[in-house]
Amino acid sequence: MLENPDDLMSCPLAYAVSVFGGKWKPYIIWYLSISPANSCRYGALKRSIHFEISHKLMSQQLKELEHDGIITRTEYDEVPPRVEYSLTKKGISLSRIIYLLRDWGVAYGQFNDDAMSRSQGAVEDGQIVYAKVGANLDDVRDDEAIIWAFSQNQ
Repeated sequence: MLENPDDLMSCPLAYAVSVFGGKWKPYIIWYLSISPANSCRYGALKRSIHFEISHKLMSQQLKELEHDGIITRTEYDEVPPRVEYSLTKKGISLSRIIYLLRDWGVAYGQFNDDAMSRSQGAVEDGQIVYAKVGANLDDVRDDEAIIWAFSQNQ
């Protein structure tokens, strides 16, 4: 029960939604979680999102995620300037929720093989299995949140 019904930020669910809510935040978190080097430059991250997103909105979403401690922004003293984004531990824990939302979408949506490959998925023995890009499935540990399986029978 909320202490003050007008104060949604006193609700843990409202806080969670405020952190990953937004049109592009789940996609940003998703693509950072599957990036081969666990970090990504701005341009590569923007190209990874298969939808039109303005520079202004992308920058705003990145700043909000950084403010909330979900991502870190690392600037390198180079010419030309180089900036990379990566998930924090807090961001990695949130990415696990994004993976579960994706699994829910797979279970209840209608997707073809192309859509599955874009979400880093494959079907093996009647289960949908996901792997981090570039990962050897035999070497993956569960605590890295790299493989997620969701039975098609559910």
